[in-house]
Amino acid sequence: MRAPQAADTLSPLARHYFAALPWAGAPATDSAGNAPGWLMGGAGSPAEDAQVIFHIRLSADAQCVTEARFQAYGCPHTLATAAWLAEQLPGRTRENLLPSPPADWISTLDVPVTKLGRMLIIEDALRAVRSRWPEPAIARTI
Repeated sequence: MRAPQAADTLSPLARHYFAALPWAGAPATDSAGNAPGWLMGGAGSPAEDAQVIFHIRLSADAQCVTEARFQAYGCPHTLATAAWLAEQLPGRTRENLLPSPPADWISTLDVPVTKLGRMLIIEDALRAVRSRWPEPAIARTI
């Protein structure tokens, strides 16, 4: 049996999010299995040892996020980071959906740099959900 490596330990902030996993889980679905009013985007796969799916509910005018949830498969750092980010999504607009770059997440949550690939999967999942957000209508002038 191998002893845990120092790089595998969680910072207090990461441990908090990993222990609680707030906002984890998919939104409620209707009888057809759809989650009306929610957008979904994901990245990664179990074969990559990390998969993250974000679900966001938009305001009635589709201008900002009103609620966020996530599903994730991966190491504790992946799950903690996804939970931490989901907390920051309500109130964000399409243009600023990503709160900061992955390097900042690594720094804030004290994630080992060896987990950068997993952070990029999380970033890709956020970009995927943003790609499903309807573009704002452009006003036409006559």
